[in-house]
Amino acid sequence: MNEMRRDELGKEALEVRKDVVRMFGVAGAGGFPRALGIVDVLVYLYWEYMRVFPGERGRPDRDRFVLGKGTAVPALYACLARRGFFGRDELWNYSRLGAMLQGYPDMRTPGVDAPWGSYGGALALAFGISMFLRMEGAAARVFCLMDEEEIFRGETLESLSISSSNGSESVILIVDSDSGGKRAARCLEGFGWRVSFADGHDFFSMDAVFRDSDCAPETPGAVITLTASENLKYMPGSPEYDVPLSRDEVESVLSILK
Repeated sequence: MNEMRRDELGKEALEVRKDVVRMFGVAGAGGFPRALGIVDVLVYLYWEYMRVFPGERGRPDRDRFVLGKGTAVPALYACLARRGFFGRDELWNYSRLGAMLQGYPDMRTPGVDAPWGSYGGALALAFGISMFLRMEGAAARVFCLMDEEEIFRGETLESLSISSSNGSESVILIVDSDSGGKRAARCLEGFGWRVSFADGHDFFSMDAVFRDSDCAPETPGAVITLTASENLKYMPGSPEYDVPLSRDEVESVLSILK
């Protein structure tokens, strides 16, 4: 990756962030900082690293993506819209009754490869998809992005305990952490996973780590993306960022993002 490409990805990420804030505004929903925190990671994956083919859902060689951090789904929707999976106008109907884009991932949405289940169940879904692809002979990878706390849920720990026998070699686990990720790293390494760290807001850092992980596909790998806490940065003086954004607050956040 060169500096020009890095800057291009940065511009895409900025536009995605703006769309995410607008989505939360029109939906009258709170919690937008959680979605903003993973934007750079998703932009890197969908624009630079994953094999995605908008409009060709039937391609067996396309990579799949599983989102465990369900409340951050607006970031995924905004990326999918800008990559051409569906029209950007759909974003402004987010979370409305009967709309295509609901509050949690749904496979009826173009570009969404897995539904959201129980908290901590994303890795089991990723393993299931990986096993199916392997049986079908498809050379595709499965990316699973989870919140750090999901690693310690019972369902995730059960999945990790059998990861050596369930096709995990084609699963790339991404753990979003704003606390350093050391606890998650110790847990994953205890189950035999290869763990790397990347700055989740630095495209050069992510590119170096993900490209390096290609060199050891025979063992399950996890990338812990270190992301900054996104709460008070956009709402100075207000720790209650789970409350819905007013129109003025939307404009205020957008002005900070420029």
